[in-house]
Amino acid sequence: MKAIIVDKWLKGPEELVVKNVDLPPEPKKGELQIQVKATGLNFFDILMVQGKYQIKPPFPFVPGGEFAGIVLKSTVPQFKAGDRVFGSGNSFAEVVNVSASNVLPMPKNFSFEEAAGLYITYPTSYSALVLRANLKAGEYCLVHAAAGGVGIAAVQIAKALGAKVIATAGTSEKLEIAKKFGADYAINYRDKDWPEQVKKITNGHGADVVYDPVGLVETR
Repeated sequence: MKAIIVDKWLKGPEELVVKNVDLPPEPKKGELQIQVKATGLNFFDILMVQGKYQIKPPFPFVPGGEFAGIVLKSTVPQFKAGDRVFGSGNSFAEVVNVSASNVLPMPKNFSFEEAAGLYITYPTSYSALVLRANLKAGEYCLVHAAAGGVGIAAVQIAKALGAKVIATAGTSEKLEIAKKFGADYAINYRDKDWPEQVKKITNGHGADVVYDPVGLVETR
Protein backbone atom coordinates (compact mmCIF):
# COMPACT_ATOMS: atom_id res chain seq x y z
CA MET A 1 0.00 0.00 0.00
CA LYS A 2 0.97 3.66 -0.19
CA ALA A 3 1.68 5.80 2.86
CA ILE A 4 3.60 8.89 3.89
CA ILE A 5 6.47 7.93 6.18
CA VAL A 6 8.41 10.47 8.22
CA ASP A 7 11.85 9.23 9.33
CA LYS A 8 13.39 12.63 10.13
CA TRP A 9 12.15 16.12 10.93
CA LEU A 10 11.26 18.02 7.77
CA LYS A 11 11.58 21.67 6.81
CA GLY A 12 7.98 21.67 5.62
CA PRO A 13 5.19 19.61 4.04
CA GLU A 14 6.75 20.02 0.59
CA GLU A 15 9.33 17.42 1.68
CA LEU A 16 6.73 14.72 2.37
CA VAL A 17 7.20 11.61 0.25
CA VAL A 18 4.70 8.85 -0.54
CA LYS A 19 6.24 5.39 -0.20
CA ASN A 20 5.18 1.81 -0.89
CA VAL A 21 4.97 -0.07 2.42
CA ASP A 22 3.53 -3.30 3.79
CA LEU A 23 -0.08 -3.48 4.90
CA PRO A 24 -0.60 -3.14 8.67
CA PRO A 25 -0.70 -6.38 10.70
CA GLU A 26 -3.95 -7.87 11.95
CA PRO A 27 -5.70 -5.39 14.26
CA LYS A 28 -5.21 -6.00 17.98
CA LYS A 29 -8.06 -6.41 20.43
CA GLY A 30 -9.98 -3.13 20.60
CA GLU A 31 -8.72 -1.98 17.19
CA LEU A 32 -10.20 -1.53 13.73
CA GLN A 33 -8.48 -1.87 10.39
CA ILE A 34 -9.76 0.86 8.10
CA GLN A 35 -9.41 1.70 4.43
CA VAL A 36 -8.85 5.45 4.40
CA LYS A 37 -11.02 7.16 1.78
CA ALA A 38 -10.24 10.77 2.74
CA THR A 39 -8.00 12.45 5.28
CA GLY A 40 -8.09 15.86 6.92
CA LEU A 41 -5.13 18.23 6.94
CA ASN A 42 -4.71 20.41 10.01
CA PHE A 43 -2.11 22.98 10.99
CA PHE A 44 -0.76 20.72 13.71
CA ASP A 45 -0.02 18.08 11.05
CA ILE A 46 2.50 20.50 9.53
CA LEU A 47 4.01 21.23 12.94
CA MET A 48 4.18 17.50 13.67
CA VAL A 49 6.37 16.63 10.67
CA GLN A 50 8.66 19.57 11.49
CA GLY A 51 9.16 18.45 15.08
CA LYS A 52 7.51 21.63 16.36
CA TYR A 53 4.42 20.06 17.93
CA GLN A 54 4.21 19.22 21.63
CA ILE A 55 3.84 15.54 20.74
CA LYS A 56 6.90 14.09 19.00
CA PRO A 57 6.34 10.48 17.90
CA PRO A 58 9.36 8.22 17.44
CA PHE A 59 10.68 7.65 13.91
CA PRO A 60 9.49 6.34 11.59
CA PHE A 61 5.84 7.37 11.80
CA VAL A 62 2.82 7.97 9.59
CA PRO A 63 1.51 11.52 10.08
CA GLY A 64 -2.08 12.66 9.76
CA GLY A 65 -4.63 13.41 12.44
CA GLU A 66 -8.10 12.56 11.15
CA PHE A 67 -9.78 10.51 8.43
CA ALA A 68 -12.92 8.95 7.05
CA GLY A 69 -13.11 5.49 5.57
CA ILE A 70 -14.51 1.98 5.54
CA VAL A 71 -13.94 -0.70 8.18
CA LEU A 72 -12.07 -3.68 6.74
CA LYS A 73 -11.67 -5.69 9.96
CA SER A 74 -13.13 -5.22 13.44
CA THR A 75 -12.32 -6.69 16.85
CA VAL A 76 -15.18 -4.93 18.66
CA PRO A 77 -18.95 -5.58 18.51
CA GLN A 78 -20.00 -1.99 17.77
CA PHE A 79 -18.36 -1.98 14.32
CA LYS A 80 -18.33 -4.47 11.47
CA ALA A 81 -16.63 -4.75 8.10
CA GLY A 82 -18.19 -2.35 5.61
CA ASP A 83 -19.16 0.33 8.15
CA ARG A 84 -18.50 3.92 7.08
CA VAL A 85 -16.63 5.68 9.88
CA PHE A 86 -14.58 8.75 10.75
CA GLY A 87 -12.00 9.22 13.44
CA SER A 88 -8.50 10.07 14.55
CA GLY A 89 -5.27 8.24 13.84
CA ASN A 90 -2.15 8.18 11.68
CA SER A 91 -4.20 8.80 8.59
CA PHE A 92 -1.78 9.53 5.73
CA ALA A 93 -1.94 5.92 4.54
CA GLU A 94 -4.29 3.80 2.46
CA VAL A 95 -4.96 1.37 5.33
CA VAL A 96 -4.59 2.04 9.07
CA ASN A 97 -5.11 0.24 12.37
CA VAL A 98 -6.67 2.51 15.00
CA SER A 99 -8.29 2.16 18.41
CA ALA A 100 -12.05 1.76 18.15
CA SER A 101 -12.37 4.37 20.90
CA ASN A 102 -11.12 6.98 18.40
CA VAL A 103 -13.73 6.13 15.75
CA LEU A 104 -17.39 7.09 15.24
CA PRO A 105 -20.04 6.12 12.66
CA MET A 106 -20.23 8.55 9.75
CA PRO A 107 -23.37 10.68 9.46
CA LYS A 108 -25.42 9.16 6.64
CA ASN A 109 -25.63 12.37 4.62
CA PHE A 110 -21.88 13.12 4.78
CA SER A 111 -19.35 12.40 2.06
CA PHE A 112 -15.98 10.93 3.01
CA GLU A 113 -14.37 14.29 2.27
CA GLU A 114 -16.75 16.10 4.62
CA ALA A 115 -16.45 13.56 7.42
CA ALA A 116 -12.64 13.54 7.22
CA GLY A 117 -12.56 17.05 8.68
CA LEU A 118 -15.13 16.45 11.41
CA TYR A 119 -13.42 14.60 14.26
CA ILE A 120 -10.94 17.18 15.58
CA THR A 121 -11.89 20.70 14.51
CA TYR A 122 -15.59 20.71 15.37
CA PRO A 123 -15.36 19.16 18.85
CA THR A 124 -12.57 21.63 19.64
CA SER A 125 -14.72 24.64 18.75
CA TYR A 126 -17.89 23.15 20.24
CA SER A 127 -16.17 22.55 23.56
CA ALA A 128 -14.89 26.12 23.64
CA LEU A 129 -18.04 27.94 22.55
CA VAL A 130 -20.75 25.76 24.09
CA LEU A 131 -19.27 23.95 27.08
CA ARG A 132 -16.83 26.63 28.19
CA ALA A 133 -18.16 30.01 26.98
CA ASN A 134 -21.87 29.13 27.02
CA LEU A 135 -22.42 31.24 23.91
CA LYS A 136 -26.05 32.29 23.49
CA ALA A 137 -28.24 33.49 20.65
CA GLY A 138 -27.93 37.21 20.02
CA GLU A 139 -24.46 37.52 21.55
CA TYR A 140 -21.46 38.78 19.60
CA CYS A 141 -18.81 36.13 19.02
CA LEU A 142 -15.40 37.30 17.79
CA VAL A 143 -13.53 34.49 16.00
CA HIS A 144 -9.86 35.07 15.25
CA ALA A 145 -8.13 33.10 12.46
CA ALA A 146 -11.61 32.38 11.15
CA ALA A 147 -10.51 30.87 7.82
CA GLY A 148 -8.63 27.92 9.32
CA GLY A 149 -10.18 24.56 10.11
CA VAL A 150 -10.94 25.28 13.76
CA GLY A 151 -11.95 28.85 12.90
CA ILE A 152 -14.43 27.79 10.22
CA ALA A 153 -15.92 25.28 12.64
CA ALA A 154 -16.29 28.05 15.23
CA VAL A 155 -18.02 30.35 12.74
CA GLN A 156 -20.52 27.64 11.78
CA ILE A 157 -21.21 26.58 15.37
CA ALA A 158 -21.66 30.17 16.55
CA LYS A 159 -24.09 30.85 13.70
CA ALA A 160 -26.02 27.67 14.47
CA LEU A 161 -26.38 28.92 18.06
CA GLY A 162 -27.84 32.20 16.79
CA ALA A 163 -24.85 34.39 17.65
CA LYS A 164 -23.64 37.34 15.60
CA VAL A 165 -20.22 36.37 14.29
CA ILE A 166 -17.33 38.77 13.77
CA ALA A 167 -14.51 37.01 11.93
CA THR A 168 -10.89 38.11 11.64
CA ALA A 169 -8.21 36.92 9.24
CA GLY A 170 -5.03 38.27 7.70
CA THR A 171 -5.97 38.54 4.01
CA SER A 172 -8.99 39.54 1.95
CA GLU A 173 -9.16 36.01 0.51
CA LYS A 174 -9.39 34.48 3.98
CA LEU A 175 -12.02 37.01 5.01
CA GLU A 176 -14.13 35.93 2.03
CA ILE A 177 -13.81 32.32 3.17
CA ALA A 178 -15.05 33.26 6.64
CA LYS A 179 -18.02 35.11 5.15
CA LYS A 180 -18.77 32.15 2.87
CA PHE A 181 -19.15 29.95 5.95
CA GLY A 182 -21.49 32.35 7.71
CA ALA A 183 -19.59 35.21 9.35
CA ASP A 184 -21.74 38.33 9.66
CA TYR A 185 -18.76 40.70 9.74
CA ALA A 186 -15.16 40.31 8.57
CA ILE A 187 -12.16 42.32 9.80
CA ASN A 188 -8.51 42.14 8.79
CA TYR A 189 -6.59 41.77 12.05
CA ARG A 190 -3.57 43.42 10.41
CA ASP A 191 -5.49 46.70 10.57
CA LYS A 192 -4.20 48.60 13.60
CA ASP A 193 -7.70 49.78 14.42
CA TRP A 194 -9.36 46.35 14.38
CA PRO A 195 -10.43 46.65 18.06
CA GLU A 196 -12.17 49.93 17.22
CA GLN A 197 -13.90 48.21 14.30
CA VAL A 198 -15.22 45.58 16.70
CA LYS A 199 -16.51 48.28 19.04
CA LYS A 200 -18.23 50.03 16.15
CA ILE A 201 -19.93 46.84 14.98
CA THR A 202 -21.14 46.10 18.52
CA ASN A 203 -22.20 49.71 19.23
CA GLY A 204 -19.51 50.04 21.88
CA HIS A 205 -20.53 46.85 23.69
CA GLY A 206 -17.61 44.72 22.53
CA ALA A 207 -17.64 40.99 21.89
CA ASP A 208 -19.40 38.76 24.42
CA VAL A 209 -17.16 35.82 23.52
CA VAL A 210 -13.69 35.97 21.95
CA TYR A 211 -12.38 32.76 20.41
CA ASP A 212 -8.69 32.67 19.47
CA PRO A 213 -7.62 29.22 18.21
CA VAL A 214 -4.08 30.38 17.41
CA GLY A 215 -3.05 32.56 20.34
CA LEU A 216 -1.00 34.96 18.24
CA VAL A 217 -3.41 37.88 18.01
CA GLU A 218 -2.84 40.86 20.30
CA THR A 219 -5.88 41.64 22.45
CA ARG A 220 -6.51 44.72 24.52
